[in-house]
Amino acid sequence: DFSDPLDAIGARFRRKMEPERKDGRPLSEVDRRSLKVLGLAPDVDRRGLRERYAELVRKYHPDRNGGDRSFESKLQDVIAAYTQLKSAAAFA
Repeated sequence: DFSDPLDAIGARFRRKMEPERKDGRPLSEVDRRSLKVLGLAPDVDRRGLRERYAELVRKYHPDRNGGDRSFESKLQDVIAAYTQLKSAAAFA
């Protein structure tokens, strides 16, 4: 055994943890990626999730962009992220 007061060895191998939700509900790695796609903090509530989803759908939908389909992949990512999160245990 040895002393590592600066945590030089252990810090190198420790995984950086994202801040958890204040309500204590766990987030999976897929949930975290989905929150990043939507640009939301881990502690968002269900209402904030829905509002952000509606905002991004309006922004990327082809009908709002004069038929421009260049944002179609972003729209699909937003829809997939919202679908994942609305069924996640942290947002139930």
